[in-house]
Amino acid sequence: MRPPALSAVLRGRYVPGAAALQLSDDWQPIADGSGHVGGETPPECAAWWPADRRSELADGRYVLASIHRNGKLLLGRAPSGALPLYWHRGRGGEVAFATTLDTLIGMLPHRPRWSEAGLDEYLRFLDIAPPATVYEGIFALRAGQVIEIDASSAKVSERNGPRPAPPATYENACDEVESALGVAIDEALADTRAPACFLSGGIDSALLCALASRRGHTVSAWTAGFRDPELDESVIARRIATHLGIEHHVLIPDTTALLDVFRRAHIEAEQPYSDPAGLPTRLLFEACAAVADRVLDGTGAEALPGLMPPRWRRIAHDWCARLPHPARRALREGMLRVPRLKDYARMFDFDHACDLYIRWNGFRTDEIAALTGRTADLSHTHFVRSHAALRGASHLMLQSVLQGEAAPDDRLQQAARATGLALEQPFATARLQRLLRSIPEEWCWTPQRPKRLLRDLLARQVPETLWNVPKRGFNINLVGLLQAHDHRLIREHLSHPATDLPLDPVEVTRWRDRFVGGDKRCAHKVWALVNLAAWMHARADSATPSRAGDNATRLP
Repeated sequence: MRPPALSAVLRGRYVPGAAALQLSDDWQPIADGSGHVGGETPPECAAWWPADRRSELADGRYVLASIHRNGKLLLGRAPSGALPLYWHRGRGGEVAFATTLDTLIGMLPHRPRWSEAGLDEYLRFLDIAPPATVYEGIFALRAGQVIEIDASSAKVSERNGPRPAPPATYENACDEVESALGVAIDEALADTRAPACFLSGGIDSALLCALASRRGHTVSAWTAGFRDPELDESVIARRIATHLGIEHHVLIPDTTALLDVFRRAHIEAEQPYSDPAGLPTRLLFEACAAVADRVLDGTGAEALPGLMPPRWRRIAHDWCARLPHPARRALREGMLRVPRLKDYARMFDFDHACDLYIRWNGFRTDEIAALTGRTADLSHTHFVRSHAALRGASHLMLQSVLQGEAAPDDRLQQAARATGLALEQPFATARLQRLLRSIPEEWCWTPQRPKRLLRDLLARQVPETLWNVPKRGFNINLVGLLQAHDHRLIREHLSHPATDLPLDPVEVTRWRDRFVGGDKRCAHKVWALVNLAAWMHARADSATPSRAGDNATRLP
């Protein structure tokens, strides 16, 4: 049986001068004496810190800590990302680290300030991705990373292992992915009393349900439905579950239920995040946790580049982005004044080419400057760096990375940790990720068949006539939620912007009143302000605001 170790909070401290490592009781020594591990430990971890520091991280749900032979601290985080890991280096070089932010903050001699860089990242992307956090001087380790730290430096390395040679044929690729995914499912559900699977009605989750059922696992399927037919996919999910002969639960939350779960899903989160799907996700986790002990989720399938961004976005990225920013803005403003051309204005409405792949409509850099009183520098963010690293890549790959692995899925991990329901993401296992990335793009997508390979795998299990409909995406009616009960969320959390937010209250009020006045286009921006104000108000004494001119420490 797996140990229930994920509920334990792991923490430690490293003193560089003495090369001393102080750990809490829940860390376990690795068999060969090369370090310590916390969480659910796979057998491979017995040799995780060998002398040659091999590049491959084992799959599992764990974090690791060790003293390198050169006296430096080594911290590692499993590819699954089931356990977070945060760290802070003090002025004397001492490093504190923990698996929750609140625990780490409690280990520090002084309360940290809000991070200007983290705040800017949140306002632009409506989320904060590692290595940044909302606190100055506190950093997060990304899943699958190892970091080497001493008194004055920090060096991060990816431990994803070598990419295998691509399968010989398309049929071989289908067979290998199906086999590897099946093994990952078996490992995820081993010794599980009551397994479950989230079933959105999309291809990824449907394939997980189908393979789990065909391989003998008595999974129950769980779907979040919506009253709005433009958003609801529960009918498709029901068809799939019925064909597979598995128990199916459908949760259809009304507006009141979404409003009531706001505190649990967002205010109590470790960091602010503004994924609107966080509300139904939390409700689904809570309902599922009442009867299941482990649940499968389709996150990670985006490593197989199967979705092509729309044509206008591709043209804007490759050609319009070559124009100077002032010229793009002038063209946009001119087109908006001509009814026949206004639909083309979006091709010039961005600051940087990478903006075209941002998942949600956050604040532009000039709007952030108006809110914060300083120029926003986003060049250090994981999103912008990921885009730069993809120079010359296909649009399939840009879409896969920038709207997949470069965008954190905090709503899932936050809900899993809060409810105690073990989250398993078979697509995200290190072995399967390497296989998926080795497959040629032409096998993953064709104009007539997006997500080609995964579609073909699902068609082996479930007749395509049951599920082959346009995907709507897992989302809520955000405008309706913000307008509900006479703008209840806005009234509760944006009535006192001068005290609840480290932002210009005049600008916050302007955005608030703009939405209340009927401008639905700024819904995501106002939603971000609501989340941030509610989250910060709940932690009014946990940090002090950053002052103008302060420089936050950044990782190289």
